[in-house]
Amino acid sequence: MELGRRPRALVRAVLRARSRVRRRRSRWRSLVALSTVILLAATATLAPAAASSAFAPAVATGAVTAAAGDRIVRFSDSAEQDSRAVLLVHGWLSTVLPDAEDQRSFARSPFARPVQWRDGSGARVARGMSASLQQRLEAMPGVAVYAFDYSANSAGWVGSNGSADNLAAAIRTIAASVDGPVDIVTHSMGGLALRYALRDDPDVAALIGEVVTVGTPTQGSDIANVAVDIAGVIRATMSTLPVLQNLVLPWIGAVCNNQLASDALAGCELPPIIRTGIAALGPGGTALRAGSTDLADLPDWPPGLHVHAIAGSAVVAMPLTSGKTWEARLGDGLVAETSAVAGTDDATVITCRTDLAPGLEGIGEVLSGQVAAPPFGGACGHDAIFSNLEVVDAVLAALDGAASR
Repeated sequence: MELGRRPRALVRAVLRARSRVRRRRSRWRSLVALSTVILLAATATLAPAAASSAFAPAVATGAVTAAAGDRIVRFSDSAEQDSRAVLLVHGWLSTVLPDAEDQRSFARSPFARPVQWRDGSGARVARGMSASLQQRLEAMPGVAVYAFDYSANSAGWVGSNGSADNLAAAIRTIAASVDGPVDIVTHSMGGLALRYALRDDPDVAALIGEVVTVGTPTQGSDIANVAVDIAGVIRATMSTLPVLQNLVLPWIGAVCNNQLASDALAGCELPPIIRTGIAALGPGGTALRAGSTDLADLPDWPPGLHVHAIAGSAVVAMPLTSGKTWEARLGDGLVAETSAVAGTDDATVITCRTDLAPGLEGIGEVLSGQVAAPPFGGACGHDAIFSNLEVVDAVLAALDGAASR
């Protein structure tokens, strides 16, 4: 009998301990949720979404000014008439401002990224070959390098936030400054901004020499759709804690997207992956989803304007036990190859192949960072695609080809 009582007493003690832990955990979760709400309420500025008429005043750089809102940045020391102008246009949640490197939750300028990879093989470049696209353009005699920065408004949709009109005005101003055509290099959503700019101000097309788009999601990106699915999973996992599911998460999302709409560069100081996930549910991310009504309204390129597309095409391969090889084509991780080249005159596709070990070992190589492949990184990754020397060379070759036509 003595041996039977002890196990039963032990079981009761364990159950009582578990009950106390659960009560403490429940109180702790509730306290964290309540504290989060209070903190957000105390620090968040629930400003209404900025309309195009509420853009920040234009910032003058030298003799060049933006017509309204956003800003033109001139990187060349001097810009004289008869110079060849190259205008850089960034994408969604990005910037061209050098001081934005201090913004830990904001994408760095894609054009200023040092080159790391020699080509799609992932081999590192030799010493002395790491100059960024922007640096190489600035080093060219007779080339005046500009950038159109709409980073404060880059969480919104370029078809409706006014930045396209400002971009058209910027092209006019630069063309007048150099008394010649303007070549334009765009990244990601920047290519879509240019299409809207040319639709709303068709005469501007005559002021453009060559257009080079890099990773532009003409047919949208599936990443926003994935973000919606991930958000659904997160909400489902929080179902045991209604205050977190129904109050805290929606509150954080609303605060973050309102701050991003007010000033995407300064707003929503959350870790980058959380910030981007929330922004994907906002106006810009929603419009960029593959199959969105906004993309259905995307204007065509004007007739006679030559557009060269550059796309990343990451291929991840894994040998199977059957002797065959499984391959996944990831585009640049955010934009499929077909989306990046759609509607253009010609294209350069940069292929990056990653061969994994068989089975779970290969999956572990990606997840642990032993190998880099989109969307986790790599020489064809969307955000870092200008770190690939092959991409930079392709941009310069397209511009050189335009100059010789």
